[in-house]
Amino acid sequence: MLNKALPVLLMSLALAGCGGKVDSLNNYNVDESFADLSITDMYTRYYSNNRLQTTVTAPVADRYSSVKQPYLEFPKGVKVVFLDEQLREESSLTADYAVYYNKKKLWEARNNVVITNEDGTRLITEQIFGDENREKIFSVKKVTVVDPDSTVIVGKSGFESDMAFKNYKFLDVNGSVMLKEQYDEEIAE
Repeated sequence: MLNKALPVLLMSLALAGCGGKVDSLNNYNVDESFADLSITDMYTRYYSNNRLQTTVTAPVADRYSSVKQPYLEFPKGVKVVFLDEQLREESSLTADYAVYYNKKKLWEARNNVVITNEDGTRLITEQIFGDENREKIFSVKKVTVVDPDSTVIVGKSGFESDMAFKNYKFLDVNGSVMLKEQYDEEIAE
């Protein structure tokens, strides 16, 4: 009798034990300080309207999708290349740190940010934002723009541009315009 009852008893205990584990898993709180996905040596392509528009490379990409505002973080830097219809590089962005907020379609790049457009114009700043909904990039930090003819424009704060960094404007008038040689001398001091 005990031999026949033992498997039933063990099965009952196992099922009772599982019930407690399921309850504890239902009450499990996700630690939001840890990424739910981490990628090393990331290379990805973004398509829109059946056309390759952007490539992104990063040493590390961490995804946080279990938070109120899901985001993708690039803690060791990122390079983003924007392509035109002929798949030529329209502009590129490099930064030592970046974060992308999925729901808001907003990204932020920080620390040694450099954007270069197809004609060679470079933007240098410590922080810039990109708003995909408005199709604008903007900054409230100091921005330096170096044109291919070596003209350097330094804006104290307030900069806005289209996503391709073709049409840009400074929102403050407190910047200065100088030749590249003057700018290089000023930085060396």
